[in-house]
Amino acid sequence: MIYDVIVVGAGLAGSSAAIQLAQRGYQVLLLEQARYPTHRLCGEFLSVEVIEIFARLGILETVRAVGAYPIQNVYLTNNQGAEFRGELPGTALGLSRYQLDRILWERAEAVGAIAHQGTAVKAIAGSFGEGFQVSTHRGNFDGRFVLGAFGKASSLDHQLNRPFIQQKSPWIASKAHYQGQELPQGIELHAFPGGYCGLSQVEAGKINVCWIAHQRVLKNNPRDRHTPEALFQNSMLAERLQSWERVTSPKNLAQISFARKDPFEDDLCLIGDAGGMITPLCGDGMAMALRSADLVVPLISQLLQDSFPLATFKDLYERAWRQEFNQRLQLGRFMHQAFINPTLAAIGVNSCRFFPALGRWLIASTRGKAA
Repeated sequence: MIYDVIVVGAGLAGSSAAIQLAQRGYQVLLLEQARYPTHRLCGEFLSVEVIEIFARLGILETVRAVGAYPIQNVYLTNNQGAEFRGELPGTALGLSRYQLDRILWERAEAVGAIAHQGTAVKAIAGSFGEGFQVSTHRGNFDGRFVLGAFGKASSLDHQLNRPFIQQKSPWIASKAHYQGQELPQGIELHAFPGGYCGLSQVEAGKINVCWIAHQRVLKNNPRDRHTPEALFQNSMLAERLQSWERVTSPKNLAQISFARKDPFEDDLCLIGDAGGMITPLCGDGMAMALRSADLVVPLISQLLQDSFPLATFKDLYERAWRQEFNQRLQLGRFMHQAFINPTLAAIGVNSCRFFPALGRWLIASTRGKAA
């Protein structure tokens, strides 16, 4: 069988694209190396614009039923005691990837996508004109079009010889769920020397603790790798961590690259983190991944219907990506550099406290608009 579209990776971007393409009547194959439900490294915070996306995908009521936590406020601190409290532009949601990925996967199957989990893709070959072949341990699959949604870093990046994967990176990250007293603000961001840690309230009384830092924070570290000593140099973060109990095993990732990525490798189209690393301090990564699927699906549909040539498809998608995400990604990279430096983090947090309009602008500028 030759599929219209093969989607490689069933995270937020991949599953959303598969759902939308199947709803349009295309023969879609969705491949995922993990088995659901599973935990993923993620901040697990969803900005308000996802409400409309979830409704369109047909999962909004399911998301609400599993207990997505409403979030309206944000709290920032640094290790020198600076703090800022602000309001989000609308009610956001805290929801684990353990639940959301499963919901999206089941919805993709329900609308007609052929979905194989526990299926690692080993190689992608071919072109749009001649057809693609996707190689897995289950065998080979043929498709007219392949959409890559395989995340921040994958063995496929090596197979495709992507430039960013050749560069060493000192950035590491870790995530786990905790239980304890609920967060009064719903979402918090705490800077410490060499990194920062996000806390997001999610369903069932759990708190997602996700941090990113320079690898030097692990040197001479007497604690476990999920909670290096550097985190406890922020007194508010230390207070939180010392009062909670960890209830899931940490998910860790090294060699996190902030290098720019191209949304195409030859004729392979890429979305989500595979298409352009979504900087953590954008604070909107999950919504941006979902939105990237929204951008590309109508264009894929027109391409498959011969409405325009491949070159036009590429130009339209690249322009849509830049218009939608470039400003947020650039601001996120700038904020990342500021937040890992204790002095700059103090200046930034205090500036938001003394000039609340600046804080509101930063919050609004790093997320999309609600419908």
